[in-house]
Amino acid sequence: MRLQFFSSLLFLSLFLVSGCSSLHVHADFDPAADFSSIHTYAWKKLNVRGDALADNPLLYKRIVTVVDEYFRGRGYRKTTPESADVLVVLRGGAKEKMRLTDVGGRGRYASGPWYHPWRSYPTRPDIVRYYTEGTLVIDIVDPHKNELIWRGTGTGVIHRYEDREKEKKVIEQYVRQILDQFPPGHKPG
Repeated sequence: MRLQFFSSLLFLSLFLVSGCSSLHVHADFDPAADFSSIHTYAWKKLNVRGDALADNPLLYKRIVTVVDEYFRGRGYRKTTPESADVLVVLRGGAKEKMRLTDVGGRGRYASGPWYHPWRSYPTRPDIVRYYTEGTLVIDIVDPHKNELIWRGTGTGVIHRYEDREKEKKVIEQYVRQILDQFPPGHKPG
């Protein structure tokens, strides 16, 4: 419970990715879906247990604004859920992680039945680093069939941003990298 609260609080005041850390983006889609018929979209909010964005309405609102700007720039029009060609759903999560790095040289040798003279045994990791990894999921849903037709995910390390402008630029970069893969076959730029 404490970790979930910490992750939610952290997700509000922090955001994923910085210039020096890597963002892992992946997209998947339904090959039977007709993406050429998509011209309008609307937002759909889901209440999913453990969703860090549901617990942080300000960050959710910032991401929605960036997605709206991106879609508008690509020629999609925002409308009501009843008349939209697709619905957009956002979800987010945060997870505490630990990275061990062994920077020492060759390890000690052991004896006993498990000992192999040609093998080095590490002594201990020299660097232990704790960090928070966050994931943003953008789903595109066909409202007529109520089926997922496209999913884009981005995963990266969460960093603290005191400057709102810098945070906004990071959010824009993050969302752009995910949505550059929508629709399938789209060439960014």
